[in-house]
Amino acid sequence: MKIGIDLGTTNSAAARCSADGRSPEIILLAGEPLMPSVVSIAHGEKIVGREALNNTARAPADTIASVKRLMGRDYADEQIECIRDRFSYKIVPGSDGDPRVYVEQGGETLSPAEISSRILAEIKAEAERTMNDEVTHAVITVPAYFTEAQRAATREAGQLAGLTVTRIIDEPTAAAIAFGVQVKEGERHRVLVFDMGGGTFDISIVQMVKDDEGRDQHQGLQIEGDNWLGGDDFDFCIVDRVMEWVRSEHNADLSGEPRFLPLLKQHAEAAKRALSSKQKTDIVIPGSARLPNGAFIDVELTLTRDEFEEMIEPQVSRAMDLVAKGLAGQGLKPEDITDVLLVGGTTLTPAVYERVQALFGSSKVRRHISPMQCVALGAGVLAATLRGVSCPACGELNEEVAERCKSCAADLAAARSVGDTVLQDPTPMSLGIRAVKGNDPDHFVPIIPKGTVYPLTEPMKRSFEAMSDRKITIPVFEGDDPVASRNHEQGLIEYELPEGMDVRTRVEVSFNYDRNRELTVTVAAPGTAFLKSKKLSPKVRRDQPRTEVSKPARRGHEADAPLLELQQTAAMANRFLSEYDRFMEMSQAMRLRREIETAEKLLAEREPDEEQARHQSRVIETAIFSSGLATQLFVANQATDGAPPELSAQINEVAAAVRQSWERNQKDVAGRQAAQLRTLVARAVQPRQDIKEVADQDDHGGLLKILGQ
Repeated sequence: MKIGIDLGTTNSAAARCSADGRSPEIILLAGEPLMPSVVSIAHGEKIVGREALNNTARAPADTIASVKRLMGRDYADEQIECIRDRFSYKIVPGSDGDPRVYVEQGGETLSPAEISSRILAEIKAEAERTMNDEVTHAVITVPAYFTEAQRAATREAGQLAGLTVTRIIDEPTAAAIAFGVQVKEGERHRVLVFDMGGGTFDISIVQMVKDDEGRDQHQGLQIEGDNWLGGDDFDFCIVDRVMEWVRSEHNADLSGEPRFLPLLKQHAEAAKRALSSKQKTDIVIPGSARLPNGAFIDVELTLTRDEFEEMIEPQVSRAMDLVAKGLAGQGLKPEDITDVLLVGGTTLTPAVYERVQALFGSSKVRRHISPMQCVALGAGVLAATLRGVSCPACGELNEEVAERCKSCAADLAAARSVGDTVLQDPTPMSLGIRAVKGNDPDHFVPIIPKGTVYPLTEPMKRSFEAMSDRKITIPVFEGDDPVASRNHEQGLIEYELPEGMDVRTRVEVSFNYDRNRELTVTVAAPGTAFLKSKKLSPKVRRDQPRTEVSKPARRGHEADAPLLELQQTAAMANRFLSEYDRFMEMSQAMRLRREIETAEKLLAEREPDEEQARHQSRVIETAIFSSGLATQLFVANQATDGAPPELSAQINEVAAAVRQSWERNQKDVAGRQAAQLRTLVARAVQPRQDIKEVADQDDHGGLLKILGQ
């Protein structure tokens, strides 16, 4: 049996459908249409769903909720830092340099994908009990703004649960499919899907039509979103209000109470739901926590809808700003939208749906499909109506999960699905690489622009120059910031170059994006025999290091004394941190500290490996010279040495202004000033080869350079 699964932050749902796609239905899971996305431990056994949620108060440290927000993320992610103290369970970094985020449960350290696999396995088992049939295949939905790494983690979770994951599709697309079941032949709709769930927000604009053959055609036009905006954030507004009340009434801070936090979160969620239909609600938690003097605290306060709406106004406005951005991206006005679909339980909040109705008009807001169930229903329709993929070479129909044609062995990366539901989804963010532009080794070069419909009929490519005759380094990113390190790193691919290949050789980098948004990177040097191809998979991200960018030149005898070199490099890194750490992103500072610790452990060994020492020196150096604003200030300081007095004074003046703006949290201003600083530094280093070695950083560790730069 094939089913559709909405793997949600707060709740999950499953649906199945007849083969004609006309009658989707929700599958009851333990007798309910929704199953809480919670995993806990009771009496030494893993429990999932409602039972796990009810076990929260008894085992707060072993009850994992909202794990979807952690999927496919690094521990150093700024948002992870913000939410670590929000939950009663421990969120921890990986071991042995693994940058990903993990959770602790029952003495085990588990990945978010492993926790999610428990939820999916329970859905599979419950669906089999309800339908009295074996569940083998599933279409699983994810937020439209999920990165490739997050989608890969979701696919991994499905596979760990024993499912053949037929497709990973966007939640708004699934909702549009559910709506499309009721679209009549020949009708055309331009639909805006407003999808606000427990942890994420997406806005998608979809063109829909039912063709003459009765097939539902869905063409995505625009995607915007925020993976840190949802019902959880509304709940935490209430949590913060209660915490403030406790401090005021009892002069106590309960933010570190592991049993109180999950209990308060549940009451906050209940209060949020109550205020959707009432003007006020009471939050009563008797004997909720014990004070240092032994007395118990009873939480008793009244929250009005007006107070709640004032608290969540920033989040609601953020969502509406993204709606405006999505419309502007297609040159549309609200009147150009024919239908608005509200998706996700958070859209039941009056402050949310009233703002949407005020913008588009209440007559366009479709309320005949449950916002809590429509995603699963659409996934169920797709699961039932997909018949496979058509080989682009010979036309043979293959299994949806096949990688090569069973008839002609052609690659099926660009194969299109065959079925009654035709999807044409756009990429929510650009995909590209980090490359060198001028003296900047942290420039993002898009290869697949945002909004490109996939799967691609043919690869998209860009040409670069090789900066090394030894290797090529390709850090792959997803995002839309011109600074690569501010985007989402998807993996690092390195290739050794053949003997005799010259520096400045033109290199072509091609990206191919398949129907499951898995990326294949191909690198070729036209006119040579060099041609390499690799699929960017979860294994690449897991096993390969994070990006090593600019590689400073080493001179003289240092290269012959690797242990001394490592000592000096680690000392330089410590000085760099002491001077510039406040100008670094948290992930950059954590990475550099981690590499310094590795160096110190290596140097403390009885017989340190010299080759490892050389490698670690390069790793530390590249971390220093790929630290964004901190690197720019460091290089600017180097550039003043020997520069003409007037130019040196200008560099110092602008560098001081950059520091001041950054420390005042005026980051946009600091960014503009930093661009001016780069120009001044370039003027200073241009005539002086010794400083040029610092600024240009030799071959930048094998990074490619933009042609003509």
